[in-house]
Amino acid sequence: MKAAAPEARVDSRAKFTVRGWCFLAAAVVCLAAATWLGRKDVLALSLFLGMVPLLSSLAMWLVKPRVLLKRSVDPPLVTLGDAAQVALRVRRRSAFSARNRTSGAGRAGSTHDPVDPAAHDMGTAGGGLTGGMGNGPVDAANPGRGAGPDTTDADRKGPLRSGRTSAVAVDVHETVDPLLGRDQDVSVPVSGAPVTYTVRPRRRGIHELGPATVRVGDPFGVVTELLDVAERTSLYVAPEPEDLTEHGATMARESGNDPSRRAQPQPGPDNVMTREYRHGDPMRRVHWAASAKHGQLMVRQEDPRSTRSAVVVLDSAAEHWPGARVWAGVLESTEEFEWAVRAAASVIEHLTRRETVVHALDDQGRAMPRGEAPVADLRDTDVTDDTATEVVHGLSRAALVGRPESEVSTDPLTERLEREGLSHPLLLLTGRLSPAAARRYVTAAAASAVCSVIMVIDAPAHRPDSAAVFESAGWSVVVVTRWTDVDAAWLATTRGATLLTPPPPDPGARQLRMDEMMGHARGRATA
Repeated sequence: MKAAAPEARVDSRAKFTVRGWCFLAAAVVCLAAATWLGRKDVLALSLFLGMVPLLSSLAMWLVKPRVLLKRSVDPPLVTLGDAAQVALRVRRRSAFSARNRTSGAGRAGSTHDPVDPAAHDMGTAGGGLTGGMGNGPVDAANPGRGAGPDTTDADRKGPLRSGRTSAVAVDVHETVDPLLGRDQDVSVPVSGAPVTYTVRPRRRGIHELGPATVRVGDPFGVVTELLDVAERTSLYVAPEPEDLTEHGATMARESGNDPSRRAQPQPGPDNVMTREYRHGDPMRRVHWAASAKHGQLMVRQEDPRSTRSAVVVLDSAAEHWPGARVWAGVLESTEEFEWAVRAAASVIEHLTRRETVVHALDDQGRAMPRGEAPVADLRDTDVTDDTATEVVHGLSRAALVGRPESEVSTDPLTERLEREGLSHPLLLLTGRLSPAAARRYVTAAAASAVCSVIMVIDAPAHRPDSAAVFESAGWSVVVVTRWTDVDAAWLATTRGATLLTPPPPDPGARQLRMDEMMGHARGRATA
């Protein structure tokens, strides 16, 4: 999940410290005393006190200290509620060493070192060039060469700790997305030892870490320079799927009438299929007996001989989600759309774990994003038990897209369903639709025998007119709010229901006790 980043903007702000201003004030006092008393020794002291901060400022301006700042996130993709470790590394470079390194590189030729793919360079502070995100720290004088060690186990040793101590350190102020935690003020050694802190996301999406401000001082501590590095690092947060209840009339019905398939043995303790554990696999699927036998974590793999299929469509048109806008990191969203994304992840994982092939699409007939793969490169919509985790991780990039209602005769969703012959049971997750938009979905799913729609509406919570369009076409309609339980909405897809769950009371609101409610009931009965 790498993204090309523009060249980082570096702003430098130099100023005197409290010690520097004290030096200047003492120089002025000594100069006045030398003039009054006529003492040359006091005049020499005045010149010394005044020249220290001035010469330090001149040295800072001439040398222009350069700081190579590298940020890495482990892991770069987490599930909502899980923690991630952010490691900061700092190396100081001077303009003279950079010039020597440039001349040496010109004689020796260009060399590229391997870099950690999970690391994101924040750039060179102090007037140098920077590379794109995910390319490691880049030297100002030699942008093609990475610098700094790769990610080690020291990155994972807890919040705000350094891999080794160093006498020289710089202060770094790290800007953190409020949905990840608070801003961090850390002291990072310039030797390259990592300093880590922990973030725990509270919402799905793509969250940014950065920019950072590095405070660099002179050896005397009289001048400090604030280096603002605008480079940012992205942390991808996938939704947490919820456990759904298995109901009798499942929407994923059997296709085909081959009686021999029913005679095949079902996966059991003796013939269960396993595979190696992958990052993101739920721990409930770990097969402990196979893990002990192979010496590594193994998870259950469902029987691939099943032919059950279903279609899940997630509506991402911004016009169909008119609720108040919220930000899923850098992605535009609404609370209702976040509910739909979580429901889509839950349904996909629930069905794929039960030997069902799910065709995951958006409202334009395109495959849902998977892992790090670009959406434009995805052609196959089939989601099996092996690829369900990738699709759930890809939902971290789901965002609302503006698609005004058009009068185009050919609908991309209809074309996709007809071209691939997707006449399986269909579940649509959408918001507050207009009757015209509802008729579009009805036309697209005309070949499907069983169709269900979950409409997540915003306030005011009333049944939309488009629900009647779906019901007249034989669809099972479930109208919910963002406070409705996902499992309750899933169970209602077999019969249809209106589950307009009200919002929870405010934390400070007074709650009626049971005896008070019974007293009110007796009073009404007596009256």
